[in-house]
Amino acid sequence: MAKTNINNDTEQLDKKKLQTITGSTRNQSIKNIWKYLLSVFVTILIIIGYFIFSSIILYECKLAQSNIVPTNLECYPYTEKYPEIQKIFTNIFISNTEPQTSVKLNFPYDKQNSKNIILDMFRKYKENPKSNFFLNYIIAILEGLINYSNNALTTFFNFLNKMPELLIIILGPILSGIYFVLSPVIGIFIFIYYYFSEMKWFFKENTNNNTNAKPIWSDVNLFEVTKYGISLFLVFIFFIIFWVLLFTATPIVCFVIFYMCFFMTFGYKGEIDNKKATIFTIIQETFKHYKVTLTTILSIMIILITISNLGLLPGVFAIITVILIYFKFIPMNIFESIKTTNQSPLSSYEQAIKKCNYDVKKNPLKFFELFDNFFDNKKGGGIGRELKKLNKKLST
Repeated sequence: MAKTNINNDTEQLDKKKLQTITGSTRNQSIKNIWKYLLSVFVTILIIIGYFIFSSIILYECKLAQSNIVPTNLECYPYTEKYPEIQKIFTNIFISNTEPQTSVKLNFPYDKQNSKNIILDMFRKYKENPKSNFFLNYIIAILEGLINYSNNALTTFFNFLNKMPELLIIILGPILSGIYFVLSPVIGIFIFIYYYFSEMKWFFKENTNNNTNAKPIWSDVNLFEVTKYGISLFLVFIFFIIFWVLLFTATPIVCFVIFYMCFFMTFGYKGEIDNKKATIFTIIQETFKHYKVTLTTILSIMIILITISNLGLLPGVFAIITVILIYFKFIPMNIFESIKTTNQSPLSSYEQAIKKCNYDVKKNPLKFFELFDNFFDNKKGGGIGRELKKLNKKLST
């Protein structure tokens, strides 16, 4: 009887161990399946997000070639002088046929696309009879940073536009990500330039007594000792403040303005076959025209995830399934490209010519413009001129 009880106890222990092992294996399998499904879901989200960004980069490339983003401080919307911009048609969604064809996207420089909420606000303030020299100084710095950011974006995306379209889709987000880090850093040096060069506003005063007309800014006369002394004091104060801003607010401002300019380009509207095309239109059409590329990348990634999480046998099954779908043994059209009918021969990739008709060209590299107020004889505030006046008075 004792042996029988021992055998029964041993059998029960073995059964419990087997149940524990079986349950543990089942739990591990369930965990692996959930891990696999989560990995697939996250991968799909990442790839779709990447393609959305690729679509945005493609849109930016065509916008840059159209050259309608405000990149000249002498032109509208910085001033009232409207630029003359060449009307061009850009190539988008290029075919794989020989010869190649493309859909034509045009960005007209019309009332809608010439608007800029921030720059319009700055321009209107500068034209206000009650505008203040100090706020004009701040605006000049911000306009300089905005102009730099717009130029940086337009130059980069116009360069990227020369690449094959498929490479823009695949590599565009990576290259743009690197550029989006480096460009705002360069913007810090642009801020430094405008911070000091635009201090000339400290030596300006509105000489127009008509409160209903635009202000007329003239240099503060050297013999106006009080005003000139205040101007010099402001230069000294802001020279001290500069060293505080350089390591605190300046990098933040440069990054914020750069990305603000990037997101503001999303508001431009183009035309495809005389129909309005927004950035959302381009995203939607990119997913259609590059459906096979997207599906291929997704299939490869899912196969790799299957092998990694579930093993070789399920991975082989996934490969066979993809092959059957590709050769249409399984009736799914995910590997079939969309036929486009509104295509025509490729046009030029040259950027649209922009002209701004103004009399005097400002040199953006004139770093020492601040000192014109002290030494330039041609300006009312130049010390050379004031010394000549003083010499005449003493001679008289």
